[in-house]
Amino acid sequence: MLFPPTLGRVRASARAQLLAETLGRELGERVNVRVAQTYAELEGKVLEKRVDVAWAPPSICAHAEERELTILKAVRQGRSMYRSALICRQGDNLTLENLQDKRAAWVDPLSTGGHLLAISLLRQQGINTNSLFSSQEFHGSYQGSLLSLIRCQADVSSIYAYGTEDVDVRHSLSEHVGASEVQLHSIAFTDESPSDGLIYTGNSELASELVELLLNDPQNRARALLLDLIEAETLERAAHNDYWAVRQALAGL
Repeated sequence: MLFPPTLGRVRASARAQLLAETLGRELGERVNVRVAQTYAELEGKVLEKRVDVAWAPPSICAHAEERELTILKAVRQGRSMYRSALICRQGDNLTLENLQDKRAAWVDPLSTGGHLLAISLLRQQGINTNSLFSSQEFHGSYQGSLLSLIRCQADVSSIYAYGTEDVDVRHSLSEHVGASEVQLHSIAFTDESPSDGLIYTGNSELASELVELLLNDPQNRARALLLDLIEAETLERAAHNDYWAVRQALAGL
């Protein structure tokens, strides 16, 4: 079972170890839960079916959908859709129109909420993102990219949001930088995307049992731990072509 580094490696690794122990007891087999170094590693191992189950961002789910792999979408705040908010520091007075030569801090090239949706929005506005920023750096996690803003090492970033109200952005920011979220604010919102999800590659009968457990046993402790790790309320099976719009956005980039 493979997870992305989105939450920050220390936090994700500690939760992954606890999940591995609990899943092992539930399934009666040794379960190996790892955190990928990068989204590229995660995508490669999913598409090559070198893992049984992976939690992945929408960009990777979109490619997995093309391979007809089973995807369980994360449901948060009653919804399996979200959008991205472009973020800058309070007082910088940035807008989409004055980002020229600013420094961008992103999560990962394949992060939907932490890069792809934001770039897609800028291009929809007719902005040439190849020459827009003076620098673009990838930090591997939302915490890393947001801290670079707080430390004045970058000027703009992005984060997932489940609505377009200030409270929606504040909730997402506080999950990663705590009380320091007051130093940041949103300047624009993207269109919606299907949420991240658990991808089942079809490798093993044991993984199939895990999928059934996640969908049909709401009282299971391993399920509760997994939902806590991905900070979701429940999971729902993705419908055919749910991620079509994400594939279109990726093709445009």
